[in-house]
Amino acid sequence: MDKRTQYPKRAHEIGALRMLGTTILRLAVVMAVIASGRVAAHATERHFDPGSGEAMPVGHGAFEVANVPRGPVTVYTYRPSSASSQSPIWVVMPGMRRDAHRHLAFDYYDTWRPLADRYGAILLVPEFTAEKWPGPWTYNMGNVMSQRLQPKPWMQTAFHVVEQAFRTAAASLGSTRRKFSMFGHGAGSQFIQRYVLHSGCRMIDRAVAANPGWYMLPDSEYQYPYGLRDAPIASRTLRAAFACDFTLLLGGSDVNYAGLRSDPDAIAQGRTRYERGHFYFERSRRVSARMGARFDWRLAEVPGVGHEADRMAPAGAAILAGQPLPGS
Repeated sequence: MDKRTQYPKRAHEIGALRMLGTTILRLAVVMAVIASGRVAAHATERHFDPGSGEAMPVGHGAFEVANVPRGPVTVYTYRPSSASSQSPIWVVMPGMRRDAHRHLAFDYYDTWRPLADRYGAILLVPEFTAEKWPGPWTYNMGNVMSQRLQPKPWMQTAFHVVEQAFRTAAASLGSTRRKFSMFGHGAGSQFIQRYVLHSGCRMIDRAVAANPGWYMLPDSEYQYPYGLRDAPIASRTLRAAFACDFTLLLGGSDVNYAGLRSDPDAIAQGRTRYERGHFYFERSRRVSARMGARFDWRLAEVPGVGHEADRMAPAGAAILAGQPLPGS
């Protein structure tokens, strides 16, 4: 090939490579800006070590629950300036999307921080990342059973992590509280629904489960995880769970069934989250009556709201604070 025709071709290739390099560089800069913006939004949090005697800071904070078989769990905290040693402690459980890079815990934190301010509550938002706690068996269901239906020690469960987070936070505050309240939406509400049953509500003051997708029914007609058959829950624990200050909170418009579990045991509970919630509550009421157990659960609805965690939060916060629902 004549060098006079070869050089323009090389020049064209070099120019194209330079343009590609510039584009990649610009894209990297944009991604760095986006990432830095995400971090900057939470740069005010101060990590503290309760184990060394550090108190929870006023405002944004974070600590880790250590000695967890799956690795330390970060708990984001918010302490209102008005909080005292008598202030309620609220635990908010994030939903399904728990990839570490998405920081879903931040979404819930940002929604609940002003609500904590409004009611003078101390906020704890644990981050159970999908990398450490993959799938519904470890998070939604609390990691209490293997998929071969072998019970796990309580110390290995996600429920134990939440209890430890509360104990650690309470100690760092010099809190007089011996119980905590909790709210969860979607996957987080499934966590709470099951925690109430598995623990017998032993450390819960008030609990709100908003818009669960499916349930562990409180009897043995269905096998775990759809019912109590093969679940390590004693009759006395179930009785205590029915006496819990537990509210099932449903969005009146949460009727989109796309993505919901559709196997026969789930469909038996209803087609939509709204239907399944009513089915679960009524079945639980009947089971408690058959046992002669006290039943303190409540069913509440937020009209016009679908599967929207941020729009369910104000009603959930009012319930945790013992206040009427907004607009009622």
